[in-house]
Amino acid sequence: MKKNDRKIGMNSHISRRDFLNGANIAITGSLLTAPLSHAANALKNPTDDTAAQMIPGYYPPTRAGLRGSHPGSFEVAHSLRDGSRWKDPSESIDTGEEYDLVVVGGGISGLAAAYFFQKEAKPNAKILIIENHDDFGGHAKRNEFHYNGRMLVDLGGTEYIEAPWRYPTVAAELIKDLGIDVELAQQVFDRELYDSLNLRGGIFFDKKTFGTDKLVPGASGIPHYDQEPAYPTLPAELAKGIGNKNKVSAYLSNTPLGRRAREEILQLFCGDKDYLQGKSKEEKIALLKSISYTNFLTEIVGASSEVISFFAMWRASYMGNGTDLSPAFYALRAGLPGTSGLGLQKEIRRQSEQDNHDMREDFHFPDGNASIARLLVRRLIPGIASGNSMNDIVSAKFDYGRMDNPESSVRLRLNATAVHMHHIGDPNYAKQVEITYVQGSRARRVRAKNCILACYHSIIPSLCPELPEDQKRALSNTIRMPLVSTNVLISNWKAFEKLGIFAAYCPGSYFSDIRLTYPLRFADYESSRSTNEPITIHMYRIPLPGGLPLIENFRAGRYDLLNTSFEYFERKIREQLGVMLADGDFNPARDIKAITVNRWPHGYTVGTDAENESMHWYSDSWPNSKKIWLKGRKQFGRISIANSDAGASAMTESAIEQGYRATQEILKRP
Repeated sequence: MKKNDRKIGMNSHISRRDFLNGANIAITGSLLTAPLSHAANALKNPTDDTAAQMIPGYYPPTRAGLRGSHPGSFEVAHSLRDGSRWKDPSESIDTGEEYDLVVVGGGISGLAAAYFFQKEAKPNAKILIIENHDDFGGHAKRNEFHYNGRMLVDLGGTEYIEAPWRYPTVAAELIKDLGIDVELAQQVFDRELYDSLNLRGGIFFDKKTFGTDKLVPGASGIPHYDQEPAYPTLPAELAKGIGNKNKVSAYLSNTPLGRRAREEILQLFCGDKDYLQGKSKEEKIALLKSISYTNFLTEIVGASSEVISFFAMWRASYMGNGTDLSPAFYALRAGLPGTSGLGLQKEIRRQSEQDNHDMREDFHFPDGNASIARLLVRRLIPGIASGNSMNDIVSAKFDYGRMDNPESSVRLRLNATAVHMHHIGDPNYAKQVEITYVQGSRARRVRAKNCILACYHSIIPSLCPELPEDQKRALSNTIRMPLVSTNVLISNWKAFEKLGIFAAYCPGSYFSDIRLTYPLRFADYESSRSTNEPITIHMYRIPLPGGLPLIENFRAGRYDLLNTSFEYFERKIREQLGVMLADGDFNPARDIKAITVNRWPHGYTVGTDAENESMHWYSDSWPNSKKIWLKGRKQFGRISIANSDAGASAMTESAIEQGYRATQEILKRP
């Protein structure tokens, strides 16, 4: 154990077991109450969660340690990708199962596809959903904690229903069908709680980057959520991008930034200089689309290195990457500092930013959009969970043993990784598709009249070798940004009250954004309201090294995540919280009770230009010839393709839309 480890609590007894250890313990502890056949199978092969899913008490949301792409969820896919196993489907066991539809991927897109198919095809259509993780939802991951008789939940990935008034018709109708009333956003989100305690956003300056460890809260009495609800980690004085000069100057004076850096930042926030003077509006927009925000600051503004460090992870938790990968055009549309004097706001500012945001809030569930996934599963498999409304879904009890019931028209099979599929006969005329999947160490086969691939597009060429080569290339070019979404259960939040913060932006730290869970109320579930009560801290990390071409940068980030141990994550969490909250009498060894690290090596999907390896957030205006995902998602025989990759968007509404499109392709086929 390292010298400082005992001080920060690395020897503390917390819930920190990863998937493999946790699963084995759960199986062994349940053998006496499990059906004999399942118990015997579990003893023979404890890593085969075919049995684990059926054992009473199987409930993955409560598993701590490494989650997201957890151990046991990706190894088979990587083996398939590398060509080392699962090449010969004849070596698999024929289950004899036949379905109207098999969906590969139990995220929101796959679940939505199953829902649409059941609704529009026939109520009793036989559907099998195959999911490689130990839980459904994909990136809409639920993290559930139990402490001192109280349940607390937080999100492990997808955060909220963003701007529901802008949802396309299909997604909006699904949300409504599930009973989600987005008009109640203001009632479920207590936006005044933290303000009533004089808590605000702040910035934590770390010693390694800025010469000293210093937490600088925003000014007391400045409402925070009302100013910028989408970016709670920033102090209110800076959150909107363009601030009052006196307030910005007063805030910066308390920071450890040097005089030159403070002056440059003040100018960026409050000046109206046109850094692209002399260029036409068309030339300005073209230039901003071709460079990153960091390039804009360095090459055009001439900002110093300290300023670049200050803005390095500005709004990273929303964008999914640092400013070195964020297009300057995005900075313009989001109103980031330095863009107000360019004279382009009227041409490109998002309509949503012109609307009255306070009247149409983003909609939050305590577990993020995992509640959407839970609502879908409860609708698809009647009797699987208690309750019948939006309000009770947060506390609803799910019986995972019912998910793969042979008597149910819809079955959800967890810990099952698809490895091969092909048409039985000529794809143009075939009546069935054969799908091979792996659970534990065993490969099994099922057949279906139709198949929807709602999994990562990059794995599909390995899954379906009969696809045309140009389509395989298009699918392989899909880019996803790696990220880490972490939840830390603490016994109380008195330290936050003492320091006057509920969130902090940490530009030089391991985790760039830290915040207390959103204050929410849903029927019999209410997040912590007293600082004496337990609460979860949400921490966000973008593992990109920078300084590399786009593809190599993402590849390096994925490698970093998959090769980082939970012990290392835990140490970084304890060290950062210990230093940042030290003046609030926070003791990581005493106060941290559980840690769940949701790692997503394949995180946000975005539109990319394969020719020059560029990334764009706003690809709707691209010509179809540049949208490689359109070629990638093309229907092939009885196989259709969904997932957010198919829309080149990480947004929940896109995942829903793509599930609907894939379903319609199938329904239109004779």
